[in-house]
Amino acid sequence: MVAEYEVVEDVGLGKGMLSTMQLINAEEYGGKVLLKIPGCDGTRERFLIDDNTFCTLHNTEVAAYTFLERHQEKNISYPKVYELEKMDTSVDPIKPGHIIMEYMRDITHMYCTDNLKPEELEDAVKNLARFHSIGADLTEEESKEVVRDFVKSWFTKLFIQSNKDLFIGNWKGELTDLLTSEVAKETIGKLDGILTPENFEKWNDDCQISGVQEVLCHGDYSFHNLLYQKLPDGSFKFRAIVDFQSVNWGNAAQDLTRLFVTALGGKDRRDSEDRLLKVYHDELTAASGGKAPFTFEQLQKSYARFFQLHGAIVCAVTPGLFLTYLADREDGPEKDAFRDKMMEKYQALLEDLNRKHDF
Repeated sequence: MVAEYEVVEDVGLGKGMLSTMQLINAEEYGGKVLLKIPGCDGTRERFLIDDNTFCTLHNTEVAAYTFLERHQEKNISYPKVYELEKMDTSVDPIKPGHIIMEYMRDITHMYCTDNLKPEELEDAVKNLARFHSIGADLTEEESKEVVRDFVKSWFTKLFIQSNKDLFIGNWKGELTDLLTSEVAKETIGKLDGILTPENFEKWNDDCQISGVQEVLCHGDYSFHNLLYQKLPDGSFKFRAIVDFQSVNWGNAAQDLTRLFVTALGGKDRRDSEDRLLKVYHDELTAASGGKAPFTFEQLQKSYARFFQLHGAIVCAVTPGLFLTYLADREDGPEKDAFRDKMMEKYQALLEDLNRKHDF
């Protein structure tokens, strides 16, 4: 059980949906550190997530940090971990489990309403490749600690019809009117049909269907789970990967598509996709002893398949947050620039969803 600590701040409020994050004072670890406890009441009520699901997610993260600690030679950037305790729902009362980790200072928290430049993603892409390579080095027992049904189980639970109606309903009215592309407007009506249990099962089982070698995926490699530092010149430097609850066996493209569609504007994404995929594949090859588990051509085709999943998720889920942020800004050039930046991102995603895929 976690000891009693002075809580300095609830730093996770409004930033996540699967855990409680608190900044605490722990002198034995040098002062301020982060305490992460599985479970979030808001998520529990809204998405009907039970303790067994929170337990699986938390224990997966504990396993992932254990793998990282055992494979320091991979040179993956993540916060220093001080304590790891699994959650146990088989006892009464439930043993909640916890993680205590380094509190990294001078970090800029970034969300779906932010964009990075392609070159600012390169270190994150290389770290992802090195993380993916760990899977080949796990023992049989370690491999069993990682789930194979994450995409199917999590997204089927998240995208029940009532939630899809709520999410996609944000496109009704003024937001759709801001799109200048008829193709993009038409694609909004197809989002519901993309995000279905049948398609989630297909993406979940993609490696078995396509024959592409599975890897140890992060599962939520959106850039809100990457820590960046803003430099004096206004650029952003990658510092660390966090939040490993969604780690699963799957196609590497599930992580790459999620990163690119969340972190890049439309033009930058279109112009840099293949180059960043090559950066990833070269790093994976080096981290895998000179032989990657799949070819670059297989990676490109996998990326095209998984673009449909994560492009649709961004276009369905994030507009509500965007509209809230937009409404909170004062009228003027900064608000106009923010609106134009996000609409460029959405329009390119919607056009590419329609152009690249059959529904």
